[in-house]
Amino acid sequence: MEETLKVPIRNLFVLLSYADNMPELVNSMNDVDEDLITYDFLCKQFLKEVEIVTRRGLVKDYVAITEPTNRLSGRLMIAESMSYMILKKPIVVCEKDEYTANIWINQMIKSTLKSITSNRYVKQETISRSFKYMELMAEVDAPPLTQSSFAKLVFGRHNAHYKRVLQIALLLHEMLLLSHKTGNWSLFSAELDERALNAIFEKFLFNFYKLEQRDYYVKAEGMQWKLEGNKALLPGMRTDVSLTHKNKLEKIIIDAKFYKNIFQVHYGKSSFHSHNMYQLFTYLMHQEIHLNLRGILIYPFNGRAVDERYVWNERMSMEVMALDLNGAWKDIYQKLIKLVD
Repeated sequence: MEETLKVPIRNLFVLLSYADNMPELVNSMNDVDEDLITYDFLCKQFLKEVEIVTRRGLVKDYVAITEPTNRLSGRLMIAESMSYMILKKPIVVCEKDEYTANIWINQMIKSTLKSITSNRYVKQETISRSFKYMELMAEVDAPPLTQSSFAKLVFGRHNAHYKRVLQIALLLHEMLLLSHKTGNWSLFSAELDERALNAIFEKFLFNFYKLEQRDYYVKAEGMQWKLEGNKALLPGMRTDVSLTHKNKLEKIIIDAKFYKNIFQVHYGKSSFHSHNMYQLFTYLMHQEIHLNLRGILIYPFNGRAVDERYVWNERMSMEVMALDLNGAWKDIYQKLIKLVD
């Protein structure tokens, strides 16, 4: 059975914003009391952006509409019309371009509004406002949302004002998916299984260090085993985050291991998970010999502060630390920045 970890909605919002490469959303909330950032609060932020978009006017575009008709218009679709011709019906299938607001960028907004109206984590006032905006988009369809719906987000001059509303829509959708996996949510916090949180945190760390510091090149690094033999049968090696200093012979390898229990217990003795330590040590041993190396394992704080450092030699060390995801974002930010100073 998967262990679960409780994360405040405000910090889940931060993790997802960085994981999806949208740190500007975090910056826009800097003046908001962190304790006010609930799931309902984020829905209300979305509705504010919907109001801005609808007041400005929904973006329209030409959409190809294919339909049977008894009047020839647009482009005649011979293959599609054949079945009617065989039955000697006075109908043909035509395709024509229609200038409409019923395009996918508006459909994602309406689909998000629809999901809010059936969400038990939001207040009735928020649900009522969502219904109101849905009525203003009567001509727009509301298809089911998927991750691929957001994958084609491209903003240009004509739809740049949609960027923030769809960024928040993406976060609300991802939170909804996570809530369905565990079901143990409230307005203020969410319980996530270790696997889901680990995947989010890996992306968060990668983009956080890529965006928030300037001294290191950041990448997820694949490595080859320094062994002779049939390497096709060897497991792959890929770091979560590798930071290579731009001006010094220094590298930091960070691995996120989000277990609720930092320690394994064997015959009554607690120790760090052996396979995590072995894995990070192997990554370090496969680096270039002239580099000064630091390997860092990051676990979630579970009531016991952990900040340990182990030295292999003058050029290589390993660290294990716990990060408190229940803490204030500014404290999390400072701790992660200080880690690579």
